[in-house]
Amino acid sequence: MATAAPAAMQADGLAFDAPMKKAAAKEAKRVPDSSTRGEAGGADPQQPTIRTNFADSAFWKGDITTDAEGQATVKLTMPENLTGWKVRAWAFGAGTRVGEGTVEIVTVKNLLVRLQAPRFFVEKDEVVLSANVHNYLKDKKRVKVEFLFEGDTLAPLDQALAAQEIEVLPGEDTRVDLRVKVIQEGAAKVTVKALTDEESDAMQMTFPVYVHGMLKTESFSGAL
Repeated sequence: MATAAPAAMQADGLAFDAPMKKAAAKEAKRVPDSSTRGEAGGADPQQPTIRTNFADSAFWKGDITTDAEGQATVKLTMPENLTGWKVRAWAFGAGTRVGEGTVEIVTVKNLLVRLQAPRFFVEKDEVVLSANVHNYLKDKKRVKVEFLFEGDTLAPLDQALAAQEIEVLPGEDTRVDLRVKVIQEGAAKVTVKALTDEESDAMQMTFPVYVHGMLKTESFSGAL
């Protein structure tokens, strides 16, 4: 993924900065199954790398030594959040000489999907999961959105809606909703994919599923 983009955005599942804020996410409208693989049609969808490494901090190191020119290079692997990052550096020299620098960078993809879900689930709940598909490509794209579940804890109320075909205009975003039933306690691993013939994206998150409390009434009587 690139480290620069025309618009900054916050972490997956959070709100986007302008111009994403200029309109709320539009609900998806399913398109016919014929010619659903890209605007050109007929091409196989690109298989994405599933993003699983999401972090609040990308890197920290407190003992970097500069060279004779006062420069230092740090190499790192960025987390898989598609978001804006603030990089801050402090320098300490002899005596009381100090310095500070700040810069902002962005990690982004040309076509990306964001999963919106609660932080946890409870048995017997019915919950709406949302996949927000953003198209930064130059052309309108037909996107296949898939929801996959592991752990036998969640199940779609309508299995046919677990895979939907939508159309996303360039520079626009579309939301796809899926209502699921919480079956049992455990760990729910949810994967959402957005597939096109040019670029694709996928992300996976794990959520705790808690047991539903038992409704219990105890009746008693006594005499003294």
